[in-house]
Amino acid sequence: MKTFVKMIIGLLIAFAGLYWYYAGKYLGKTILGLSITSWEALKILFVGGFGLCLLFFGILVAWIEYEDWKWEREEKRTKRRKKKK
Repeated sequence: MKTFVKMIIGLLIAFAGLYWYYAGKYLGKTILGLSITSWEALKILFVGGFGLCLLFFGILVAWIEYEDWKWEREEKRTKRRKKKK
């Protein structure tokens, strides 16, 4: 039951997010006292956050590859040790 309730809550939140942008065209031209529409706010957020997302994604990929490199290096060391024995 808990999973179903969480799924319903998630869908309601998603629909609220869609309504935020859909209704912004018709209900008014201000958001929190600013004279921009919700679509313009979404565009600004996307443009402003895109570089930051690229930065974090790049760091994540580099970190994963670094960990993979360390793991491979450790495996090679253990193989060498086993061959010596």
